[in-house]
Amino acid sequence: MHDKSKTFAGALPLQAARPAAAHSSSPDDELHRQILWLISGRAVFIFLGLNLAGAVDVLPLRIGLFPFASFLNVLTITLSGTYLLLWRNRYNLSFQIYLQFAGDLILTTILVAHTRGIESPFVSFYLLIIIYSSLTLGRIGAILSSALCAILYSGLMTASQFGMLPTGGRRMELEALTFRLSLHTLGFFSVAFLGTYLSMRLHAVQEELEEKIGSVRHLQRLNERIVSSIRSGLITTDLRGSITVFNSAAEEITEKRGPDVLDGPVQSIVGDELWSRIRTADLMKDSRPLRHESWVNTPGGCKRFLGFSVSPLLDQGGQSMGYIISFQDLTEIKRLEEEIRLREKMAAIGRVAAGIAHEIRNPLTSIRGSAEVLRSRLSLQDRDARLMDIMLRESDRLNKFVEDFLSFAKQGKHVRQAVEVVSLLKETNTLLEHNPILRDGHKIVLRIETPQVMVPANPDQLKQVFWNLWQNAIRAMPDGGTLTISVRKAEDGGAQILFQDTGVGMTQEEKANLFQPFQSGFSGGTGLGLSIVFQIVDDHKGNISYESEKGRGTTVTVYLPSDGATVKTLSVY
Repeated sequence: MHDKSKTFAGALPLQAARPAAAHSSSPDDELHRQILWLISGRAVFIFLGLNLAGAVDVLPLRIGLFPFASFLNVLTITLSGTYLLLWRNRYNLSFQIYLQFAGDLILTTILVAHTRGIESPFVSFYLLIIIYSSLTLGRIGAILSSALCAILYSGLMTASQFGMLPTGGRRMELEALTFRLSLHTLGFFSVAFLGTYLSMRLHAVQEELEEKIGSVRHLQRLNERIVSSIRSGLITTDLRGSITVFNSAAEEITEKRGPDVLDGPVQSIVGDELWSRIRTADLMKDSRPLRHESWVNTPGGCKRFLGFSVSPLLDQGGQSMGYIISFQDLTEIKRLEEEIRLREKMAAIGRVAAGIAHEIRNPLTSIRGSAEVLRSRLSLQDRDARLMDIMLRESDRLNKFVEDFLSFAKQGKHVRQAVEVVSLLKETNTLLEHNPILRDGHKIVLRIETPQVMVPANPDQLKQVFWNLWQNAIRAMPDGGTLTISVRKAEDGGAQILFQDTGVGMTQEEKANLFQPFQSGFSGGTGLGLSIVFQIVDDHKGNISYESEKGRGTTVTVYLPSDGATVKTLSVY
């Protein structure tokens, strides 16, 4: 089955549908993303903000020989290009942050120095540098940036006092100068403290979020494993019947792949009859699940008897949002039930068989003996002689029926010994090759795949099994055909004998009644031959299976265990 998932409105994960969500990014990936935002944000801010400031005469006209606005634009493009090149090559991410931090300090200091010094409206840019340094570099970045900003601002104030700035600046009293410097320094460090606190809180929240996301993913994977490990087929649908969950057991049982049926109609899996019952049933009121059993055809051509259980799929508010359909393959259970019923019927017949045989066989023997005496003593006309022959022939047929009945009733009372199956099969086949039911169009092929295989069995009973299966195969080919008899050693050392004919095959009804007593498919048959075969194989703790299709022949496989202790099954295809 498939480690794939999707959630259906908070319900079960969808098996074999789509890949699970990717894991969260690493710290380096997060820093790499932050650097890109920093580069992009700086470029947009300078191009829009500072050029707009130039339009309202906040910026000076020139810096040396160059227009001030053009100088800033070229400098911004050069720095941004350098930063992007380093970012793309993922060169030492921490170094990139410090490099941009230093560049921004220099750029801001130049900007402040050329726009009225300490009176410049761009002094607040120092605060922006401190904020992003705190968020990206943590406590160290906050302390370093606030200290450097304070030093640079102090330098600008000193230069302004001595008239060293390009714009001249104005002189201030020492008290006012000290107060202003202290106030800005306090502001710088306060912003650094606030940025550090926010950075720590942000990292704490991120770690908590990652932990919760990890827990959710763990629960999701556990949920997926539980659904995938359930040995019952599991399907969930929405209210319209579209499949949203299809676990691995459902794939195995139905022989259909999850991706092929997801979002498709559930009727393609459960059939129209069950879907009609689901639609008309009030599953919310009935505390018991809706149960249903039916035969289902798989894409591989097999028929499987499935047992379904349907319950409503509820959301957090207790409202129905779809259906949960669980099902199991009950094919073997169904076959075992049929086998048990067949055994019970045979046992009931067997209990009365001995009594019937005695009640019929004794007078039948007297009648036939009397008829023989009368025919030998009397001179009969041709018409009377024919009637006497009919009486004797029908007496023999009735006696054969009684003998078959006794064989059917007396299973389990024979002494077993080590039997070499290959030799016994060859011997039986040699005798059968002279059977009068063979025609010129019949061909017998004996295929020995193992030189010797021993099983504990009664040889006379095994001969009876081979004889009945051989005769049935020949009768199934009235116009001629090929009977292939194969014998091989099973994996556990037992014997596997196959009778494969090219005859008329069987209908579903004929297959359903195959081992039933008195159900003969041939004229003149007693209907006990295959019942006796079943009894003998069952008594030897083996099994018998068959495959047959009308017009395409029949293959019967007899398995006899080497230790006589194999679990018995009856397989029908």
